[in-house]
Amino acid sequence: MHPALSVIVFTTLSGIGFGMVALLGLGIGPSGPGFQWTATIAAYAFAGIGLISSTLHLKSPSRAILAFSQWRSSWLSREGALSIMTLGLFGLYSIGVLFFGIRLAVLGIPSAVLAMVTVLTTSMIYAQLRTVPHWATWLTPAMFLAFSVAGGVLALAALMAVLGAPAARPAAQWAMATLIVAWAVKAAWWRRAADATLEAAGSGIG
Repeated sequence: MHPALSVIVFTTLSGIGFGMVALLGLGIGPSGPGFQWTATIAAYAFAGIGLISSTLHLKSPSRAILAFSQWRSSWLSREGALSIMTLGLFGLYSIGVLFFGIRLAVLGIPSAVLAMVTVLTTSMIYAQLRTVPHWATWLTPAMFLAFSVAGGVLALAALMAVLGAPAARPAAQWAMATLIVAWAVKAAWWRRAADATLEAAGSGIG
């Protein structure tokens, strides 16, 4: 399977963006306005650019609209609907943080949960493909989630370092730890992919 460049850009950037949304929604990171504004804008930028990129391979606006309307049967449609819900709820949470200096857990925690569920739906677009044995495994969503969290931690750690936040060093250590976990999951995915067959994925002829 050779995904289009727009799909690769989408999964990478949106994963980082929603990873950042999850972490910020949980109140992780310095409370200073400089960091909060920068991190929030960056999270929306990553997620937004990723989502826009994902529509490019649909070729036309009508296909994009159709993709959003099939949420009962399509993981792609569920991903689109959940993305909008996540960014909308996170927007309400961010208003409290950025303009009033308050972190409302009643908005932040659901935003974090929805962000991870959105990443999960993205992974299921590939994991449910029984005709592509490499992807048809629980390790696919595990890999997407692991790299989303690692990307989010890495992005926030980089912002802390640039802004000179006191917690930049421990954040960098956490970024390294999450990246190690993510690549360990990826290594397990590669090992499993080496032996994957259509029969093992449930699509064999018999």
